[in-house]
Amino acid sequence: MKQKKTAAYKNDTAVLSKTLLKLAMPQLVLRSTIIVIFTLAWIFFAREIIDFGKKQDYAGLEAFSNQLVTYLNSINNYIWWGLVLLGSLILYVILSSWLSGSISRAGENCPPPQKINQLINNLSPEGKEVLGWAWSDRTEPIKFITLKETLHELRNGRVDKLTQIKEQKALLQHNSIPELALDEKNP
Repeated sequence: MKQKKTAAYKNDTAVLSKTLLKLAMPQLVLRSTIIVIFTLAWIFFAREIIDFGKKQDYAGLEAFSNQLVTYLNSINNYIWWGLVLLGSLILYVILSSWLSGSISRAGENCPPPQKINQLINNLSPEGKEVLGWAWSDRTEPIKFITLKETLHELRNGRVDKLTQIKEQKALLQHNSIPELALDEKNP
């Protein structure tokens, strides 16, 4: 279903986007800093591993086999680059896991009440309705994840869907649905 891009829609999405960005900025800076520091440290350490590998000589293994020494010297570069690649993959998995956990934990935090009040006051009635729809657990205050879900639903036509729901509820209330009579042959 194609949603009309009204002025209220544009205002609501802009207000929600700006609010989410302002609230998330400290965490974004912290996460970015941590990722950059660990990446730079790994690059330094990886260079050290490659330099160490270039200095390796397997002559001490000649007692076992000359072919082994020749073979190890021929693949020496690949061994150390493989180690760097493996370390890079491990670092990627660790940072990716940490980042996704950090984002999940942050989504469960509650924004300051004054920011929520300011946001609600700047939303159109349709935007408030979508926020109310996204705020499913009314026993908890509005969380970051609720605001993100509101923005997502606004962008994906929730206003039109809520309008359809209201229209269909009204039709059902005014037109009672006849009871289906049971056919004696097919109980």
